[in-house]
Amino acid sequence: MKNKIAVIGAGFSGIILSNMLKNFAEVKIFEKARGVGGRMSSRTKDNFNFDFGAQFFIAKNPDFKKFLEPYIDKGLIKSWCGNFAEIDNYKISYQRPWNFEKNHFVPVPKMNSFCKELAKDLDVSLQIRVAKIKKNDHLWQLFDDHENFLGEFDWVFFAIPSPQLFDLAPEECSFYNKIKNIKMLGCFSLMLGLERKLELPFDFGLVKNSIISWISSESSKPDRPNFASYTILARNNWADHNIEGDIELIKQDLLDEFIKIIDQKLPKILHCDIHRWRFANIAKQENSSSYFLDPKMQIGACGDWFIHGRVEAGYLSAKRLFENFNKL
Repeated sequence: MKNKIAVIGAGFSGIILSNMLKNFAEVKIFEKARGVGGRMSSRTKDNFNFDFGAQFFIAKNPDFKKFLEPYIDKGLIKSWCGNFAEIDNYKISYQRPWNFEKNHFVPVPKMNSFCKELAKDLDVSLQIRVAKIKKNDHLWQLFDDHENFLGEFDWVFFAIPSPQLFDLAPEECSFYNKIKNIKMLGCFSLMLGLERKLELPFDFGLVKNSIISWISSESSKPDRPNFASYTILARNNWADHNIEGDIELIKQDLLDEFIKIIDQKLPKILHCDIHRWRFANIAKQENSSSYFLDPKMQIGACGDWFIHGRVEAGYLSAKRLFENFNKL
């Protein structure tokens, strides 16, 4: 009889882990959001499309490169090519083209398309927040935030940000005390849809010495609609300091800063929205753990935050957790 495994979180790591587990166990995924993908998220409004979380990913690790190959061959993942700029103190300090050899990848036709493809054969329950887990004899019982019973499972794996893991993990597990020392940073994503495209000397830019860290012209990505869609990301430290601030004031601050950076009057704004990411990023980690696994309690965790706040790191964390679980 196959083990029953609950995976909490349907971001990239949770989906990768679940796909690796599904041939060996009966896997059920619980996700609090309306869709899969976590920070590999997209939003469409009228003619405007925004990748408002992860902007792209690269592949350096041989295992991750090999994993991506069939999806690249199918055209589900393409290279993002265009003009890149670094902007420092409101002036362009460096420019270069991103070409195919650099392998800055994006899924098509939008960022969350990849996660949807990976999750299509998985058992995913959306808009369910797991609020409590408790052990009943040798099985884990899961409950939502209304105390509704969600089922019993042999194993529970978490693929959620470290602060959320700290709230859910039992104090008796072997890695509990390690979680509280892992600090994740917030972010705000400003999404602008304009009447016409801006005349900019770059398609995407890394911004320094500003409350903004990144600017993307979404139409520069492959297979995107040719409309004036712009995603502007806040600097993590600034966002973390203002994470509980008035969202409308934060929106205006970012909009004003964007106008100052591009140094031109905006065309008519047809769409303006903002998303608050409470747990968006983490600096490169120096610890040796790329996952947590407690075989005695039959519980574990994975996520990009174990290694670095990158898509590739999410894959590697899930893969290493699975490999060590599979040795038990």
